[in-house]
Amino acid sequence: MKNNHRSIFPLLWLILFDQMSLNIAFPVLTLLFFDTHTSLFAPNTSHAVRSLWYGLCVALPHVINIIATPILSALSDEFGRRKILFTATLGAFIFSVTAAAGIYFGLLSLLFLGRFIQGVFSRTNPIAQAVIGDIGDTHNKVTYMGYLQTAISIGAFIGPVLGGYFANRFFFAKLNFSLPYILAAIFATISCLLTAFVFQETLAEKKIHSPWSEFNWQSIKKVFSNSQVICISVLLLLSQISWSIYYQYIPPILKTRLNFSADQLGLFVGMIAFWLALATTFGIRFLQQFFNLAEILILSIYLVAIGLIMTVTICWLNLSPHLNFLIWIAAIPIAVGDVIAYSCISALYSDVVSRQEQGKVMGVCFIIIALIWALTGVFGGVLMSVSGLLPLIVAPLGVICALAFMHSKYGNRVITIHHVNKP
Repeated sequence: MKNNHRSIFPLLWLILFDQMSLNIAFPVLTLLFFDTHTSLFAPNTSHAVRSLWYGLCVALPHVINIIATPILSALSDEFGRRKILFTATLGAFIFSVTAAAGIYFGLLSLLFLGRFIQGVFSRTNPIAQAVIGDIGDTHNKVTYMGYLQTAISIGAFIGPVLGGYFANRFFFAKLNFSLPYILAAIFATISCLLTAFVFQETLAEKKIHSPWSEFNWQSIKKVFSNSQVICISVLLLLSQISWSIYYQYIPPILKTRLNFSADQLGLFVGMIAFWLALATTFGIRFLQQFFNLAEILILSIYLVAIGLIMTVTICWLNLSPHLNFLIWIAAIPIAVGDVIAYSCISALYSDVVSRQEQGKVMGVCFIIIALIWALTGVFGGVLMSVSGLLPLIVAPLGVICALAFMHSKYGNRVITIHHVNKP
């Protein structure tokens, strides 16, 4: 493990720029579908139609991820992490350019093509987690997962703030919300260069024969059928239901119900990532001094539940505008709880398989995430077309079920995993 720090810092830098690229345009999606000045819809387009198209757009890359992520993750076990990371960062560049062109020309189909490309290629997170599995050990793996989440969170903070700032300030009459996507392409280029010239391969055992001879679905099926992986996946699934609904639909709710501006949307989404970064930088290490991994996991899920219930209550009561700051406060336990829970779950995934299966198990992890984000993206759009607040009302159900699962006999299997030696 003597090369841990040399390996992890280049990874963190390339992930930082990759996440800036992918997240800079996230708050802009809300404006593309719900702002009356968007080039994609006529000003008199109904809220229901906009909501349905928004749901399809946010869901599309996650639908594609269900197929693409396990393939890329498994290929990283065969070809190496570096080549697949380069493919993913290149995919982020192609997505950004294609989406920018779609907005510039007012073509919804071209924007969807960009989102499709994003779903196929642009997925660095599972490969990055596999790198942590390569270089980490039992004692520092959760900490390294936290570092990774910190880099992701910082990128997810800077990106939306820049996106909100540049959304309609410069050359708007000509570019119409496409400028953030152009900036995203620049950040993606930096990620590609870091991957190509700075990041070093971490996969210990390279195949001397054709990698395709070892790539088969049986190896992925073996990971899927692991009973411990199944228990962890149930917990991940339930927690992601709440987080995905909240993260995907709080921006349009803030836009349509509370009249947030582009700057406010970008800052709100950015501040969510800021709390994520603080939690992974300081929160996990602080909690490890007093609690074991299972206790931290349960505590973090309770935090998400509390924050979501606060948010639903605030929006339901329709408080006066000067009390809108409560929405910002309620976002803190949601963000902090989710990222700590996810770091714990990622470490559990890594601990129940061998080093040769790190890419595959992280592929399983992201299949679950992609599936849930795809379903909640579409389902949330349908709910929002019925009532603007309905997605948020449904959101707490996931973490409530996750807490019930953790306190069941099946949840006890998750609690005891971190005491079992890694194969």
